[in-house]
Amino acid sequence: MKTKRPATARTLHRQIGWVAAFVAMAWALTGFLHPVMSWTAPRPAVQAPPYGGQIRTLPDIPGQFLDKSGQIRTVQVRLVTIGGRPYWMSTDPSMTRKTVADALTGEAAPEAEEAHAIALARHYAALPEAGVRSVEIIDRFNTEYPQINRLLPVWRVAFETPEGLAVYVDTGADRLAAVTDGRRRALLWVFQNAHTLKFLGFAEPLRVALLAGLILSVIATSLIGAALLLKAKGRGLRKAHTLAAWAALPFILTFTVSGMFHLFVTMGPGQALPPPGVFSLADLAAPRPGPGSLYGLIATAGPDGKPVWRIETGGGIAYQGAATGHSDADRARAIAGAGPEAAVSLVTRFGRDYSFANKRLPVMRVEGPEGPVFVDVREGLIAAAPRKSALQKAEGWSFDVLHKWEFLRPIGTKNRDYLLMTTVGVIFLTAALGLALLPRRRRKQPRG
Repeated sequence: MKTKRPATARTLHRQIGWVAAFVAMAWALTGFLHPVMSWTAPRPAVQAPPYGGQIRTLPDIPGQFLDKSGQIRTVQVRLVTIGGRPYWMSTDPSMTRKTVADALTGEAAPEAEEAHAIALARHYAALPEAGVRSVEIIDRFNTEYPQINRLLPVWRVAFETPEGLAVYVDTGADRLAAVTDGRRRALLWVFQNAHTLKFLGFAEPLRVALLAGLILSVIATSLIGAALLLKAKGRGLRKAHTLAAWAALPFILTFTVSGMFHLFVTMGPGQALPPPGVFSLADLAAPRPGPGSLYGLIATAGPDGKPVWRIETGGGIAYQGAATGHSDADRARAIAGAGPEAAVSLVTRFGRDYSFANKRLPVMRVEGPEGPVFVDVREGLIAAAPRKSALQKAEGWSFDVLHKWEFLRPIGTKNRDYLLMTTVGVIFLTAALGLALLPRRRRKQPRG
């Protein structure tokens, strides 16, 4: 019996199509959900951190109080006001919770950090009277608080609200980390498990291999289908599938190829930023803010491993320690390892070079030979150093342009989302029609 090549192609298209159709439909549905997640995500009522106000009484040397806890080394010591009372708060990189001491009595105050977390959550949610359902410290990423949030450890404060509002806050810098509610938790669970197979995170090589196999099944089915489209005939469902496939084909290929590229370029641990410097509490001298109103006190490690005070007064910012007399720009250069002539500028909003994913604001941008370095002088650390290889830059362009359609932002985010949702709707329709045709094609196969 004479066998024609198109028949073989049709057989392959049919065999792989069973898997590819379900996969394409699942990804199309979750792709449709992604803009919905953005539109319906709860927003903080307040964006800026709480204003601490003037510090009227300067406590004694913090190291004398914090030594009582047994802590020896730290990455940060700062004076924070909790319930109208000053406390020294110290961050030990090996511990989840902060060490807190009453700045007036020197007594340990382990309960103060939780109280501060609740106060921060109330501030960002503008819920001064709402009941608190639960408070817990989060020291690892999970489905509700994924890795894109960057900040760890954080406190999760859940309120007694109809929508189940929960606010994540970082007590080390009084930052808002994330806001979620019951609807977003459900949508995020569906998206992560169906779109990226997050439930296999415990076996990362298996997750990557399975995702790659599923992507290849869609690419193979699409390419074979593209060859068959040139000679496609028929009526009814077959004709509808053909028309939808012509419209969907370029988008199926760009979504899957860019997704595969993204998977393999980003499947490693990612860029490791240098950790903040550590210093000994025994080296911490008493801060000397000088005359004028005092508004902020924070100590971090200098380049030599000795503590450096950043003192904020009504007259501006001053440094005490190894960096006495330095400005924020000088401190940023020291942390970035840049020379004294490196250009430094203040960044107060997220953009393309320093995206929302980096979380920290404001930061200092330090220009370097390998690209900009973004420094948080308050925490004494590098917030981002986006030094990308040619491959990483190509993947970034591919994912932004081909997968997320960022080039359409000039027409408005919602208009772009509408076009994306229409496109994935056509992909879903194509896969569903193809799936409906599979049993019919099987019945029409000649026997023997």
